[in-house]
Amino acid sequence: MFRKVLRYLAASLTASLIAGGAIVASAPASAAGFTAADIFNPAKISSMSLSIPDASVTSLGTEPKKYTAATFTITVNGYKIQNINVGVRLKGSTSLEKLSGHPSFKVAFNWGPSKGSRLVGLKNLTLNAMTQDTSKLHEFAAYKLHNAMNVPAPRTGWTTLSVNGVNKGLYLSLETIDDIFLGSKYTSITQHLYEGVGLKDFKLGNDNGLENTGSFMVTEGWTATPNKIDLKNFIAMANISDGATWWTRFGQLADRSEWIREWAVENFTGQWDGYSGPIINNYFIRSDLFGKFVIIPWGQDQTFGENRQTSALLDNYFFATDQPKVGFPWVQQAFRKTTMDRGMLFTKCLSYSKCRTEYLTQLKLVSAKATSIKLVTLMKNAAYVIRSKTTEAQKAEQVRTQNWVALQQTKVAAVLKKYGIR
Repeated sequence: MFRKVLRYLAASLTASLIAGGAIVASAPASAAGFTAADIFNPAKISSMSLSIPDASVTSLGTEPKKYTAATFTITVNGYKIQNINVGVRLKGSTSLEKLSGHPSFKVAFNWGPSKGSRLVGLKNLTLNAMTQDTSKLHEFAAYKLHNAMNVPAPRTGWTTLSVNGVNKGLYLSLETIDDIFLGSKYTSITQHLYEGVGLKDFKLGNDNGLENTGSFMVTEGWTATPNKIDLKNFIAMANISDGATWWTRFGQLADRSEWIREWAVENFTGQWDGYSGPIINNYFIRSDLFGKFVIIPWGQDQTFGENRQTSALLDNYFFATDQPKVGFPWVQQAFRKTTMDRGMLFTKCLSYSKCRTEYLTQLKLVSAKATSIKLVTLMKNAAYVIRSKTTEAQKAEQVRTQNWVALQQTKVAAVLKKYGIR
């Protein structure tokens, strides 16, 4: 009877979860072989490959952000699921690379002729090349700290990736922020998931555009609610000039404490490429049916003080955690300035005493959380797992990243003392 159940589960996985794929057992394991948790297990390295036909290679060359047909194979826990029909596209803005280089990918299991398909419950998977993170640890550690601070953030794992038979090396397998992710993190119904466009912010008029246009693009919820009225209301709140009125309205239209916790983690990890940084970038906002918003972090590679702008090796970069204007490593080259305005909601927070005190208190808690979850030890363990896939220079950068945490804790302690936060 037990064997019949195992055969049934394996058959069900093949028939209902993997369109066009086949399961091959290369070692003893459970019937399903693995779960999504195994893909996002930082203690192991999986193996993945993409087979991209010539027509799709041509398509990615001309329209890199448009999904095109490919097949996908994955091996986890000694189980291989091969020849899964997927959609694939390239990922990145400043980090966007050609297929012939070392690009990042978005893989869609729920795409085209495979609409409705899942891989162990996942509709999508993000594969990051980590080209802007020499240590290969930044995203893993930053998302770990966000989740520890009760700021919902993606899970991460490691994989080696080959594309059309070419080994591309170590990648980060990253949980995609989609309706599957939202359903696992929130009990309320999602109205909209918006992805913010860099430097746009919550300025009046930025509720413009339709689903895939404007300053905020809708990645979930447009079919049911094809408008941006919730965003319009949120933007109106962000532009209230009176501090007390803004603070009250912010609490009505957002999980205010979650936003402040997210800013505290961003500032502790040195995330200048997030919402509270000068680029005002790499974030999603999610509204429920009552139009109440949370913020979700993304793009955490520019963290932990790697100063890639200089030619010096292993130098640190820090920015002020309590100032409305800061720089970033390329600010002079990109904007011919030394500092730039940060996200407007964050700067309003710094200028309103109640919000600033809550932010600084959360910053203190983040610093303490880095110690309590043994963040540096987690980094060391992760570095050990991927050691065979990293160079000596990358290993040195991993040590710098680990050492940066204690330096940042000292800087945060000085800021807290400045404001009398005990």
